[in-house]
Amino acid sequence: MNDNASVTLDPKHAPRYNPTVAKRAGKSGKQLVTRDSDIRRVLLADLGQKYNDPQHDLIVEEFGCNTARADVAVINGSLHAFEIKSDSDSLERLPGQMEAYRGVFEYVTLVCGHRLIERARTKVPDWWGLQKAAYKNGQVVLRPIRAAKPNPSQDALALAGMLWKIEALACLRKYGHRVVTSKNTAGEVSRAVAEYIRVDILTDEVRQAIKARGGSGFAKRTVPDDDLCTTESIVPLAHSSRLDWLLSVQSPCHLR
Repeated sequence: MNDNASVTLDPKHAPRYNPTVAKRAGKSGKQLVTRDSDIRRVLLADLGQKYNDPQHDLIVEEFGCNTARADVAVINGSLHAFEIKSDSDSLERLPGQMEAYRGVFEYVTLVCGHRLIERARTKVPDWWGLQKAAYKNGQVVLRPIRAAKPNPSQDALALAGMLWKIEALACLRKYGHRVVTSKNTAGEVSRAVAEYIRVDILTDEVRQAIKARGGSGFAKRTVPDDDLCTTESIVPLAHSSRLDWLLSVQSPCHLR
């Protein structure tokens, strides 16, 4: 990522002064405070410049991950989550997000406003990357503090839970396991995948499955008690005409 990523303010999206946040932070009424939308716009623009190969790179907003949604996820040769905490946010949901992301993502980066950055630094694991978001000369600027490192504790069951039932069964068949069938529950299929398939191989399978769907993360139930029809696609309609992109293989290059 660029050392300092920024974007010129669009008057239509000028930041609104948040008096409550500014008062808590002990700032004057003229201090600009970032919002999620301010940071997200810069982050997406920067990621779009860096990961712009349609044959390999998929960038998804609001990516479903077990019990949480990552603000932005990059799927190519790695699974990389970007979580945004603006000056107008709090850190209340961060512990739950940390647990949800820990089992699945290979890399996680927290992009944080100046008001929360020091508190956040003490809460997130050392392997999480950190970027500070602040206004400078009328622009939101992202300044890297530390790069994300490989996740030391991915969890096979959490990864298996990212696969839809039909995908999990196909994965088992691919690696020669035929004891579990479509008659088993979705939970039983996930547990079999977690037991029989190594984490590194399973990570590759999850990446490929996500790209084949166009980035949909959640396994959404269509009929609560029907284990033969566990999920439905929630791929945005705008993706439907770009199947050559959606079905492309993942990049061999890991995110830095």
